[in-house]
Amino acid sequence: MQFIPLLCYYFRWNIEVSYYEQKTFWSLCSYMVRSRKGIEMLVNLINVAYCAMKMLPYQDEVFSKYRNESVQELRFALSEEIRRQVFYAIFLQNVETGIKSSVFTKVLKQLLWHQCSGWHKL
Repeated sequence: MQFIPLLCYYFRWNIEVSYYEQKTFWSLCSYMVRSRKGIEMLVNLINVAYCAMKMLPYQDEVFSKYRNESVQELRFALSEEIRRQVFYAIFLQNVETGIKSSVFTKVLKQLLWHQCSGWHKL
C-alpha cells in the first residue's frame, strides 16, 4: 500500500518526459490551446509526428542508421537537410530572376541536384 504513490509517479514521470521533449526538442512551447478538443488535437498531432519519426528509419533504408538513435537526432538531421535544400532553392530562384545566364543557372542546378543526391548518404 505504501508503494502506490511511487507507482502513480512512475506513470507521471513518463508524461513529464514527454512534455519536456515536446517543449524543448519539438519547439511546441509557443502553442497554447485551452479547450479540451484543442488539447486532444495537439496531443494527437504530437503523437502522430513522434510515431512517424520513430518508424521512418524502419521504412526507408536511407535513415536506417537512426534506428538506435533518439528521435531528436533524426529530427535534427532532417531539419538540417530541409534548411539546406530551402537555401539552395531560394538562392537558385533569386539567381534565375536576377541573372539570365543559362550557363550559370545550369551550374547552380547541377549543384542543387548534387546536394539533394547527397541526402542519401546520411
